[in-house]
Amino acid sequence: HYLHPYTNLKKHEVEGPLVVTGGKGIYIRDEAGKDYIEGMAGLWCTSLGFSEQRLVDAAHRQMQALPYYQIFASRSTEPAIELSERLLGLTREFGFDKALFANSGSEANDAAVKLAWYYFNATGRPKKKKLIGRVRGYHGVTVMTASLAGIPSLHADFDLPVPGILQADCPSRYFYGQPGETDAQFVDRLVGNLEALIAREGADTIAAFFAEPVQGAGGVIVPVPGDWEKVQQVLKKHDILL
Repeated sequence: HYLHPYTNLKKHEVEGPLVVTGGKGIYIRDEAGKDYIEGMAGLWCTSLGFSEQRLVDAAHRQMQALPYYQIFASRSTEPAIELSERLLGLTREFGFDKALFANSGSEANDAAVKLAWYYFNATGRPKKKKLIGRVRGYHGVTVMTASLAGIPSLHADFDLPVPGILQADCPSRYFYGQPGETDAQFVDRLVGNLEALIAREGADTIAAFFAEPVQGAGGVIVPVPGDWEKVQQVLKKHDILL
């Protein structure tokens, strides 16, 4: 009765779904009573485990008090305020001073694109609109965030990516290193390619660079040491948001 994302639908017609009926800690249980270790924590969003009693109790209390309310037009709720304060307490050292909530990672990255475009429009640089993603990067499945992704299967048959999307190298020496190349040489080559891409397109046309600290769906790729530091230096020099 419903479509499953990231699913071979022909195979699904024959074999049917894995129906999950419960979970506890790191385990989930299917309708036949078989337990599995859920190594991906759902889709990386149940990091405290399944059926965590503190979360059950907190959700029950909130459902009784106020199940839902929106925060448009200067409305707010105490949980939203408290959560914002807690998040900023954890991240203020990185320069964050506001929280903007979203319903998913895809929506969050869509909002980030809009904010980048809004910022450069507001500061009198309306040509800075292009966006850079990375090969093997993953940022969501909306039209914009799938375009930013560097995974061909997210583009095929969907007429993606949309115009204005550029791709930089993947920071995996395992997949893309050259014979005899050291980590430092690999990083220098990638940074040189990024500089060449920016020069070719024009820094005054590029708004933002989207990248994961660890590339998840593209292969759980941990960037080579030194990659982030040098990439950030390049972006800062050309006033490109990260």
